[in-house]
Formats: sequence, C-alpha cells, structure tokens
Amino acid sequence: MSTPISVQLFTESYFQVFDEAFQNVYGVFLDKGNSLFETLEPVTAEQASRVISNKCPTLAAQVKHVFFLSL
Repeated sequence: MSTPISVQLFTESYFQVFDEAFQNVYGVFLDKGNSLFETLEPVTAEQASRVISNKCPTLAAQVKHVFFLSL
C-alpha cells in the first residue's frame, strides 16, 4: 500500500517543476541555462516570426500556444 503525501508537498513540488520549465532552473530536470525563457531570450521577434515550412507553425506561434496552456 502506498503512503499518501500532503497536498502542500505535492503543490510545492508541482509549482517548482513548472517554474523550472519556464524560468528558474533548480536542477530537477534541466541543466543551468536551459529553461524556456533562457532558451528564447536571444531570439528576436523577427526570427521567431519566420516561416520555416508550410507544415510547421512559427516559433512565435508555438510560444503563444505554450503561454495559453500556462494560463
């Protein structure tokens, strides 16, 4: 039988992982400098708006989609 964890521990851990994916790397699953915001920082709006192929949305569109999912 498994031992339940507290809601507070689960919530804190969940938000730490979510925070790491986007902004602050804690080393849970990313190496330093690999969060989404750090990865996108050097990309200009012009670069993000370029069409790569007719089968793939632009980087800007994909980031907008991720932003929508994070709301």
